[in-house]
Amino acid sequence: DDKYFLEGSYRRDASSRFHPDHRWGNFWSAGVSWIITKEEWMNQLTDKINSLKFRASYGQVGNDQSVGWYAYMALYGLTFNGKQAAGYKTQYETSDIKWESTNSLGIALEGRYFNLFNFSIEYFDKRSKDLLFDIYLPLSAGSTDTGTSTANITKNIGTSSNRGVEMSLDIDIINKKDINWNIGMNATFMKNKITKLPEQNRVDGIISGTKKYVEGGGMYDFFLYQFVGVDQMTGKSLLEINTDKYYGSNPSDDDKANKTEIPSDYLVTINGTDYTTYTTYAKKDWAGSALPKVYGSINTSLSWKNLTLGAIFTYSIGGKTYDNSYSNLMAVSSTPAALHKDILKAWSGIPAGITETSANRIDPNGIPVNDTNLNTYTSVGTSTRWLHNSNYFVIKNINLSYSLPKSLCNKIDLSNVNITFGVENLATFTSLRGMDPQQAFSGVISNYFTTARTFSFGLSVTL
Repeated sequence: DDKYFLEGSYRRDASSRFHPDHRWGNFWSAGVSWIITKEEWMNQLTDKINSLKFRASYGQVGNDQSVGWYAYMALYGLTFNGKQAAGYKTQYETSDIKWESTNSLGIALEGRYFNLFNFSIEYFDKRSKDLLFDIYLPLSAGSTDTGTSTANITKNIGTSSNRGVEMSLDIDIINKKDINWNIGMNATFMKNKITKLPEQNRVDGIISGTKKYVEGGGMYDFFLYQFVGVDQMTGKSLLEINTDKYYGSNPSDDDKANKTEIPSDYLVTINGTDYTTYTTYAKKDWAGSALPKVYGSINTSLSWKNLTLGAIFTYSIGGKTYDNSYSNLMAVSSTPAALHKDILKAWSGIPAGITETSANRIDPNGIPVNDTNLNTYTSVGTSTRWLHNSNYFVIKNINLSYSLPKSLCNKIDLSNVNITFGVENLATFTSLRGMDPQQAFSGVISNYFTTARTFSFGLSVTL
């Protein structure tokens, strides 16, 4: 009776990236749906609830793209050492690695009310299992990279979950013969969580670039040096100290016994608080997530007779972006290179009224002095200095179309004539001029071209 639906699938895939013992992966999915308004006991409500549907699904897909073509093999490369041909190991044997799998659960309710608005709300949990990552080995095991002198081995090391709620709603503001206006929006609230790591990594976690993976944390949580600001007496950058390993002024006996003293060249004490100017002695800590609190889009469509205007806007609120491009453009070097115009705002002397004990001696938004001899003190590495709010609002698409009246088309022996004009990516509003936070889901952007603004004109004629 078109009330209940059931569907399923099963597939078995093989990949030569894995050892023959782990080459095959089995993946399946199943889904059910129920058209609630088809039930007899809903008949008395059909004037209010035009349609109502419940659906649920669970499915698996496999992924082998996180590793190279011969991922399970021991591989070797050729180089020179002392002008003699030499071979070295570029990849350790990992005969036990296997398919990653993504397991998706979705439960949703959707429908239409009062012949006026449509809604949908869905809970989802997308869980990635047996994730493939490169694990650092002691260098004594033998370097696998002659450029960076590191030893890596690939392992299936963990499970992460992306879960949340997605909601959408659209409503007919005007619905008449010659004029119609509909507005809709959707919003996704999502959290990422690492639910499982190998036993040897559960305490200290795994540092990967600007992130640190720990059980209970997220794959997109930033773990960075903590930038405090610029010392207005010297123009040097200041960072929080890693007090677990190092001590500065006024150490206790326990500090002297168990920690290392920070050299005076890299220690600054301001109003009783110690800071360091060198990342070796600096503290790394959590600094927010690349994942936004909520993201989605807003759309609208307005039509009057043969004229239609449509628009789509996208937005994101609550995430962070690490701006690699800005970091590179703000780096001082003796080698000529492109620089950001913010360099012109760099510290150039002690501001009037600032003293050793001024409460505002540290400028949290300051730009350090331009001096290649002091670059060690001013670049601050992968720190929160380069982390920005990634909130954005984008005018993604505006489209205007006009269809010639049928009476006019008939006079020129044509079935239909449609004229369209559109613009894509008209404007992006975000916190830092020149930054495009839409580049990467990881929250780290680099020297990529931003999405082009595109204007288009179209003419469609049907004979």
